[in-house]
Amino acid sequence: MAQGGCGHLAPYRAMAIAGLEEFQSLEKERDKLEAEIKSLHEYLNEPGMPGVKDSLVDEQGFPRADLDIYAIRKARNRLACAQTDHTEVMKKIEKALMAIHAGSCVSVPRAAPAGARAQDDGSPGDAAPIIQVIQLPPPPFAWIDEVSDGSPAQDAGLAIGDQVCRFGHVDREESGDLNACFAAVARLVPQSVGTPIEVVVMRGKPPAKMVLQLIPRQWAGRGLLGCHMAPKAD
Repeated sequence: MAQGGCGHLAPYRAMAIAGLEEFQSLEKERDKLEAEIKSLHEYLNEPGMPGVKDSLVDEQGFPRADLDIYAIRKARNRLACAQTDHTEVMKKIEKALMAIHAGSCVSVPRAAPAGARAQDDGSPGDAAPIIQVIQLPPPPFAWIDEVSDGSPAQDAGLAIGDQVCRFGHVDREESGDLNACFAAVARLVPQSVGTPIEVVVMRGKPPAKMVLQLIPRQWAGRGLLGCHMAPKAD
């Protein structure tokens, strides 16, 4: 006599559970990397510091005496490594999300209360859907159609095609229409020179959420960001 009748779903259950566990682990790793990237950006952009790209030598070609050259090079190298690691983690998160979605239509047994286990007659437990605690970002209000070389936007990891869902406190749900979003961004940027702004974007296909730290500052090009945001129509 057949037992339960749901044995064929076991591989999908396992895939969904494994995907969710991996996703949660990767989220922690991503958050740790983003905190480190933010800290390194803040260190490199302290007053008197050269930032991520500025030269470490003076006009005569000698190392600047006012800088700890070794510490700055070490921080820049670690920042580059952390940004590379962040990109790899985001790729893994995409795969984990796909695994979760592939198994989200199946159910897993709900654990029986402690008092009920003694009366268990061996029949399958009630099935409970896998809960996906994935916080979706607000709908995008802009997309990046230009990023200049050597700019703060490039340093932050922004890329052409990124869909901007949140820029600091600015998002479509909070600000309302597109004009209000862009007006709020225009006010925020000059007020935040030297201070990291958290930018939430969706990137790639399937879209993956990325959280970047953008620090407005003076640089060789125009403006404080070095990128152009175009309105994202509905």
